[in-house]
Amino acid sequence: MNLDPTTSATDLAALDAARRDFPSYQIDVELTMERPRYVARRTHPGAGPHTLISSDLAELRAELGAGRQTAPEEPPN
Repeated sequence: MNLDPTTSATDLAALDAARRDFPSYQIDVELTMERPRYVARRTHPGAGPHTLISSDLAELRAELGAGRQTAPEEPPN
């Protein structure tokens, strides 16, 4: 993870919160062309997207949350 040295404490807290809220994903931030790019990679097999990339952490969180809601239900035992 390569963070911009000027990243605010608020942005770091938001990134940490996203990691806690979506433990099935490894969420990193990369600097590209002087802009952050958030990358979420699923760490275990399962429903939902494998990899998401966005320049906006809120958008990334929304997409990860949508993936939770559209995941197929497990069959009853």
